[in-house]
Amino acid sequence: MKDLFKCQKNYNDKIYKNLCKDDIEQVTQSLGLCAHSEISELISATRYKNHHLSTKDPVDVSKILYESVDVVRYMIAILNLWDLDHASFEKAFKKKDIYLNERKRIDDNPWQGQPVAIVDMDDVLVEFRTGFAKWLNVKKNIFPDVQGKEYYFIDALAASGENPEGVFEEFISDGGFCDWLEPNPDAHRFLKELKAAGYWIHILTARPDDNLNCFYDTFDWLKRYDLHFDDISFSAEKFRWCAKSKYYDDGAIKFAIDDSPKHATEYATHGMLCYVPKKPYNEKQWNINGVVPYDSFLQLISFVKNSG
Repeated sequence: MKDLFKCQKNYNDKIYKNLCKDDIEQVTQSLGLCAHSEISELISATRYKNHHLSTKDPVDVSKILYESVDVVRYMIAILNLWDLDHASFEKAFKKKDIYLNERKRIDDNPWQGQPVAIVDMDDVLVEFRTGFAKWLNVKKNIFPDVQGKEYYFIDALAASGENPEGVFEEFISDGGFCDWLEPNPDAHRFLKELKAAGYWIHILTARPDDNLNCFYDTFDWLKRYDLHFDDISFSAEKFRWCAKSKYYDDGAIKFAIDDSPKHATEYATHGMLCYVPKKPYNEKQWNINGVVPYDSFLQLISFVKNSG
């Protein structure tokens, strides 16, 4: 792959020189259209129309080969324009492969009416605040209080002159959701015991799935740490998602697990039991009817087994 990228770049450099960002965008559009044309040529090498299937004309395999080469070269040319090298492509390819295989596993094993547990990721399965703080230490020389009552360390970021939203986007782009986060030490055991108790584990995270780095890193991270789940969804409005889900009308959702004050309150307000890991920022939720705070996954699994 490295040689292919180098070969194409050598050719690109003979054609495209001193391009500004607007030029790069226009060339990208042009190359994309050229690739589309080559795909059409590739398809023409097959008997793609119904009336062609009855003919004895052979499929032009050599045309398929060389048109495929053209398509790939156009794609690599686009990547070269944006300084995306072979390593970036291979890394993205592998993450996409993990996602596709996980999605196939999920689709091949649909829900069969089991009792459902809705499980959050960040600061439930994942030590998000600890990992994000470590990234801020290393990358920004910012040292927020991990035990503070602000989830995203807004005050610490503002005091340093950083835009909180911009910093979060930078964290995502830097592979933060994949390379800087560790699982809760008992997460693997908890999920295993939850599954053994007969629950369907549906992860529901408020992470932004429109950010593809975040989206694919989430699947990569779960696979890396071998954390079992039966399905996964992304939504910033979690109770609304649950209310529209296939589980809700059947009364299959037995509980949710979430650290967020917003989500825990909304779950409990609408009659859904919510287990909440005790955090400094969610203390006000501990005494809400329908919210059950817990100290550890070991304690939580005992709560779940006793309630079942």
